[in-house]
Amino acid sequence: MQKALNVSRPWYRERWPWLLMAGPIIVVIAAFVTFGIAVKSDDGMVVDDYYQQGKEINKQLHRDEVAQAMGLSAQVLFSDDMRQVRVITSSKQPLPAELELQLLHPAQDDFDQHITLHRTSDNVYQGTVKPAPANHWYLHLEDKNKQWRVQGDWRSAEGNQVLLGTPALTPVEN
Repeated sequence: MQKALNVSRPWYRERWPWLLMAGPIIVVIAAFVTFGIAVKSDDGMVVDDYYQQGKEINKQLHRDEVAQAMGLSAQVLFSDDMRQVRVITSSKQPLPAELELQLLHPAQDDFDQHITLHRTSDNVYQGTVKPAPANHWYLHLEDKNKQWRVQGDWRSAEGNQVLLGTPALTPVEN
């Protein structure tokens, strides 16, 4: 008797169909994982209404001009543990007893901080900062009535101090 040499097996017992289907199956799984990551880690827009912000740019520039006319500058000093902030100001006009310092993250508005600074002595203000993971910030120092503003850019890796406004101050050590 002769044995049949061509014994046909069912398709699911062959290797090639499974290898060919593996690619599309992996892509579908990766799509679901990517969708899950996108939903869980929403970036959050820094500014919700770009058009409105664009229309208000002249108001913002006016505040900077008022600060410049006042001859206002500030040196912002962060403590080594990044929990305290001290601001030394210089101005031709007297400043209020409280100021507001905003630490704005360039991309994630969840990291933004609004710190109320209290005057501790002539031209010296102090406040408490929440430790934050980012190392690049935009700093805005302004009065509570939002009449003027000085601003600057700070990278924590470059040191614990930053000068804001027209530099009339010489840096001091902590």
